[in-house]
Amino acid sequence: MPYSKYQYVAKVAELQSISKAAAKLFISQPALTRIILNIETELGTTLFNRSVLPIQLTYAGKRYLEEARRIWEIDESFRRELQEISELKRGVLNIGINYAAGALWLPLILPEFHREYPAVTINLTQRSSMLFELDLLRGNIDLAFTTQTDASANLTYEYLSSARILAFIYRDHPILRGMNIDDNGVDNLLTLPPQLFDGQDFVLLHSADGFGHTVEKMMENLNIRPAHIMYVPDIVSCCRLAAAGMGITFATPYATHYTLPGAVPVIAGVSTSVAYEHNAIAFSKKKELNTIEKRFISLARAKISDSPSLHPLTGAQWQQLRDEKHEMNGSWI
Repeated sequence: MPYSKYQYVAKVAELQSISKAAAKLFISQPALTRIILNIETELGTTLFNRSVLPIQLTYAGKRYLEEARRIWEIDESFRRELQEISELKRGVLNIGINYAAGALWLPLILPEFHREYPAVTINLTQRSSMLFELDLLRGNIDLAFTTQTDASANLTYEYLSSARILAFIYRDHPILRGMNIDDNGVDNLLTLPPQLFDGQDFVLLHSADGFGHTVEKMMENLNIRPAHIMYVPDIVSCCRLAAAGMGITFATPYATHYTLPGAVPVIAGVSTSVAYEHNAIAFSKKKELNTIEKRFISLARAKISDSPSLHPLTGAQWQQLRDEKHEMNGSWI
């Protein structure tokens, strides 16, 4: 149905007068009358009750207007989308990323996105999740990968994934004495009571980082009081320093990808708690996403959920890393 027909019927229904509607539509009254009659003939039903003044829609007229409005809105939305695609073939997408997004996810997302939108310039800003809100609200960035525990009332979150938070522990750590750790891995976790962690040294992300904030709250809930905390800027450093005996860290199974051969930590869950990191893409609640931004989000969701390379290392892969000699010649750094 050409959407102009909807406009003619809608205007007559709104003003309850063919003559008034004709004036608003800048056509003559006889011309508008013919248009309405032609629509009624085409449909085989009467849209207006002309026996009363002002004229009223019949039941069929009301149903026609409801469905015609829906079709017209779909048509308009589709036209806007096509226009956005045309206009945004050349544009800029500013994205805030955390370490996991930059190291693990973007190498899978961006190549396909670039093939679809080769002329769109991507600008990446890396910092902790909790620092992105102001940039999003000011429009400095369009989208941001985030792992914040406490959602902001000013932002909308598009969920990507969740991952359990686990302890990564030096293999010769005293709390592991007498425990069988030979077959340890993500698919064969140790389970330790929170009391064992109390009073130990830790290597952690600062609470200003989204994941660091999540871990801090988890430790508070479990009454884990560290003897000493070494704060480091990224999760890779956390995991590798923990494996080297500098302290216990908490990370998700994604962190198995950061492990160095010959320096493999023990992975453990906490017996009284199962805590999760939730990953999302955030944007301002006042922002209306364009087609390019919607496509980026849908592509990110698909790649993160479907890519085997983002799954934790299997037990066999973990064992292989344990068995390989760690060469300290800088080639792994």
